[in-house]
This record gives sequence, structure tokens and C-alpha cells, in this order.
Amino acid sequence: MQTVVADPKVVAEANVVPSSTRILSVDALRGFDMFWIVGGGGFVVSALSLCGDTVKKVLLPQFHHVDWAGFHFEDLIFPLFVFLVGMSTVFSLSKVRTQGDTGAAYRRILRRTVLLFLLGIFLNGGLANRWPDVRLMVFCSESPCATSSPESPSCTSACVD
Repeated sequence: MQTVVADPKVVAEANVVPSSTRILSVDALRGFDMFWIVGGGGFVVSALSLCGDTVKKVLLPQFHHVDWAGFHFEDLIFPLFVFLVGMSTVFSLSKVRTQGDTGAAYRRILRRTVLLFLLGIFLNGGLANRWPDVRLMVFCSESPCATSSPESPSCTSACVD
């Protein structure tokens, strides 16, 4: 049986990990936000059942939306998501633009916008309803209109169904 000894230079080059241009703090914040979007609040509320009454009294209200009298933690999740989308778009498009293809950047924006819009319609029952009854302004489920009366003037100016 023959023993093979690898060249140390080749092994060192093979173990080199290319540096990433991603900003880890943005990825961490995106992960934190996605945790709450996909149901982290339900997990925390369930875990709070193991705590005492004082802890519940302080923390449980933070996981319910406030109608119009301020905000709780739950009310900051969607705005954080929108902020992250905008910030990530700037980083992503600046990389595409440095490569010199501005048209590709605009096509990418358009493709993502249409995809997200169609996904929002689908998630709000767009296939189950006939065309006149499909909600086109799907962001309204995250706006104050979802918790207030649709006849209120502030709701009708923010949401058009």
C-alpha cells in the first residue's frame, strides 16, 4: 500500500474561503425580521405561558397591534421589512450598475416588483375570488386599515380595494 503526502501549498490554497461581499449585519437583521414574520410572535406568546403574571402583563401587549394610539413591537415588523427591502435593493443594484448594465438593473427591479405583486395577490386569495373581488392593494393587510373601520377617512386614503 502506498502512502500519498499532499503538497502543503496545494492544501493551503484549497482551504481558502473567498471573502463574501454581503453585509452580515443586514443579513442578521433580515433573519431577525423574518423570524417574526413567519410566526416568531406565536412562539414567544406560547413561551410566555410558562412565565409569571407580571411578565405576561408587560410582554403580551407587545405582540398585538395597536389601533391608532401609538405602537407596540408587533407594529414595527412590517416597516422593518420594507426598510430592509429598500436598503438591500440599493446594495444589489449598485453592484449591477458597476458592471455597466443599467438595463439589467431596471429589468431586475421590474421582475421582482411584478413577482412580489402577484405573490401578494395569490396569498390574499386571488385565485379563489373572481376578478372584481380580488384585492389589488395587498399591503392593506399590514396597514392600520386592517384593524380600523374601512369607512374611516384615513383608511380610505391609504387603502384602495
